[in-house]
Amino acid sequence: MPVSKYLSRMIRIAACMLAAALSSCSWWAGDQAAVMDAVVSSKSIEVVWSVDVDGRKPADPLAYGQVALTGQGEAARLVIGGRDARAHVYDLSGDELYRTTLFEGSDSGAATLASGLVILGDTDARLYAIDAQTGEIAWQYSLSAPLTGTPVIVGQDVLIQCTDNHIYRIDGQGKKVWSFSNQAGGLGLYLNTSPLLHNGRVYTLLTTGDAIALDAETGDLVWRKQLLLNTDAAHLSDLKAPQAKPVWMPELTWGGNTAKDLVLFSFYQGEAFALNSGDGSTMLSHTTSFKSAPLVDGRLLYTADSHGLSQAIERSTGVILWQKQLSGAELVGPVKWHDSLWLADAQGNVFRLDKAGHVQASIELPGSIDRAPVVISNGVLVHTSLGGLYLLH
Repeated sequence: MPVSKYLSRMIRIAACMLAAALSSCSWWAGDQAAVMDAVVSSKSIEVVWSVDVDGRKPADPLAYGQVALTGQGEAARLVIGGRDARAHVYDLSGDELYRTTLFEGSDSGAATLASGLVILGDTDARLYAIDAQTGEIAWQYSLSAPLTGTPVIVGQDVLIQCTDNHIYRIDGQGKKVWSFSNQAGGLGLYLNTSPLLHNGRVYTLLTTGDAIALDAETGDLVWRKQLLLNTDAAHLSDLKAPQAKPVWMPELTWGGNTAKDLVLFSFYQGEAFALNSGDGSTMLSHTTSFKSAPLVDGRLLYTADSHGLSQAIERSTGVILWQKQLSGAELVGPVKWHDSLWLADAQGNVFRLDKAGHVQASIELPGSIDRAPVVISNGVLVHTSLGGLYLLH
């Protein structure tokens, strides 16, 4: 890897880790229900199986890859990129079927094309399509910068947002459909945000502080809205950068004001902005700090912030139905499996809550958890920074 790329990567990792430790933002400013005591159940979450994906040695870089599911029934496979410069293919019992050599280690999320190929990236800015049934690389594509977010599927194609603010639409055969170029700028977190696809448009945040909407078919810019006037940070605790994926909502009320047909864009250690999906005008905003996207579930919005606080908010009124201080560390999630909410934090804790906010069970795993858990049919998958992949239920 060229020295410049290596130094840039180390700086981004340091920024991510130190900013996480120094975060100091809060989320909600609307009507509140009573704060619930953070009493964790003594029950344990069951580890169905675990595997060492990354084969890390003590001084090796931390692991950030995220798993994807492909196939059904006996042909179902789990694919994840590792710090060992391999794509690992497992069956649903956690047995490793293949190890596919990559050019460099992988810290990206993964996503599955309609064809069944799994898309992931490495730290040398290469994009791969992995055939999970054979363990072979079907195709690869050279990007302008690494992918540390998660690919997003659009029809038969895939959307990729690189750390330098370039966005690509690539078809199922590895050919570029279009690309959008924007100047690199601002100090970003190592784990980058990912685009949102909604109603024929691509919505995303850039490290320059701009929210943009693109035509999904052509890549043409539909609108641009600058949300941060200054993306410099004198201290890492002042760093404001995109990491959570944008979220579309038909309606949201904050502090007595209601917005409809909105996209929620949020900055780590910054603000969340509700922008009109049609023209990008600002409708609502609040101070917050998210590492991962909130969960829209019917009339409710479930959130988890970087102070360890989880909330359930009624979107039509803005009333907080419950809030739970789960941890003193940054939360990721929530995701929903079997009518329960699953969250994880930067200290390796995984929490299972019912929809009333009561902690049903918890478990502590070695390492930190920096991406939201992944739901599959028979449980919830978590990958820790020390390289362990766990199936939980």
